[in-house]
Amino acid sequence: MSCFSLLCGRKGSSSAAQPTGADIDLSSFKNINLYTYKELQIATENFSPANKIGEGGFGSVYKGKLGDGTLAAIKVLSAESKQGVKEFLTEIEVISTIEHENLVKLYGCCVERNQRILVYGYLENNSLAQTLGGGGHSSLY
Repeated sequence: MSCFSLLCGRKGSSSAAQPTGADIDLSSFKNINLYTYKELQIATENFSPANKIGEGGFGSVYKGKLGDGTLAAIKVLSAESKQGVKEFLTEIEVISTIEHENLVKLYGCCVERNQRILVYGYLENNSLAQTLGGGGHSSLY
């Protein structure tokens, strides 16, 4: 397992303070794209409520169209989320290294300013349930 390092060196910074995007070292991740906040803002039409496809304890998920035309599920982690930097980095590491037909692919992330955003492959409603259940509508959600 690779080590994660946070760049430290700010004078007067508290260990309880949440690191900003500049403080997160993603150099050990080779198979993910780094997106800018502006790219993801454009992809989701400024995180439009019309593109919101879900919300959970860690934040909101939006459907977006990346610059190359790829549809993506863009998970914007809430600033109030209990998911910290360590959990964010672990999610990137685990999901980017595992490939399986029943797992959504992690395309990349954005760590600008205080934003932490994950970009996943997009599945239409019930697609995974249909895949797992054999084609028809399934009660899996």
